Amino acid sequence: MFDEVERVVRSGDVQKAERALSDMRERFASTTYAQQAGLLVAKMAFDAGKADVAKVALTWVADKASDTGYASVAKLRLAAVLMDAKSYDEALVVLSKGVSEEFQALGSDRRGDIYALQGKMAEAKTEYQKAYLALDEHSEYRRLVEVKLSALGVNMATQNVAATAVASKEGSK
Repeated sequence: MFDEVERVVRSGDVQKAERALSDMRERFASTTYAQQAGLLVAKMAFDAGKADVAKVALTWVADKASDTGYASVAKLRLAAVLMDAKSYDEALVVLSKGVSEEFQALGSDRRGDIYALQGKMAEAKTEYQKAYLALDEHSEYRRLVEVKLSALGVNMATQNVAATAVASKEGSK
């Protein structure tokens, strides 16, 4: 059935993809393939301008996925769809329902984006700082978060030096 979903997605027919996913959910809802199909159909639908179809598919994966990774990816993507629709509070609720630890940095970055769009710059800074500190220092994504912080007037290089100095001072006591 997953092969069928993939074939229909490649064809670009959103209605057929939605039906194929529905069939898969009914028959094999607990499988990893169903969760992957939900993410695939959601991306195709969003790219085709069918945000409502994407929202339904992502909500299903976020709520029903047995794999926490797939559920977290679905929540991050659903928050992005909601952001695009300017449903900022709803996006924050989705992200508050628990993104797995591996995706916490991305969740913080997404919350920062939402707060920035709402004009809540202090909250955006806090979330971006959480994301920055949680990401690996060699990560390209961390550099993107640093750019967002810089746009808000935060220099993380200076803050990291200050934090290290404070930690060293407290450690010597």
